[in-house]
Amino acid sequence: MRSGLASLALLAGAAVSAAAQDPSLTVTLQNAVPRIQANALLANGKFTDLMRSGFPLRLHYRLELWRTRSGWFDDHVNEASWDAVVRYDPVADDFVLIRSGGAGNATRYARVDVLARALEVPYKVTLAPKLSGSFYYLCRLEVSTLNDTDLREVEQWLKGDVTPAVSGRGDLTGAVVRGAQRMLVRIAGLPRLTLEARSETIKK
Repeated sequence: MRSGLASLALLAGAAVSAAAQDPSLTVTLQNAVPRIQANALLANGKFTDLMRSGFPLRLHYRLELWRTRSGWFDDHVNEASWDAVVRYDPVADDFVLIRSGGAGNATRYARVDVLARALEVPYKVTLAPKLSGSFYYLCRLEVSTLNDTDLREVEQWLKGDVTPAVSGRGDLTGAVVRGAQRMLVRIAGLPRLTLEARSETIKK
């Protein structure tokens, strides 16, 4: 009986540990200021492997402020967005994290675990309501390895006749090029991650 209980305890512990490694996003309020934190974005290793293969990682955050209304749809008041990009530097054998604001915000990390902790540093965003009422914040994080309008990495991956066309050097019009880019992104089968989180409701 004891060995059975011990086995169950081990299994339960493993399940909790696995669940704790799932990527997550939280929006908490500190003195009415939203605090946005992402966790375990690199836990499964897929994004890390892709970065080492030459595919930068893009994190796009969008924070929205909503006002609740009884009997009606909630009212979108304001929003703010920002980005972070992570790429692997094979020469230096480290990872470069660039946050919104330019190259001056670039930081290098020699190890994946240190980079993972850096990605978990919360953002504090000033997006305060100006009117009275009940409000909440809704945040959406999109993590991707490709951008529809930036296919340099895909060009290296394809190395085929389609490269001149998707890079704009062919005869395709801009609209067709953008459609081809989106198609190539889907064909590549690269993972994407979308996380959403909502804060508690505050009254002003």
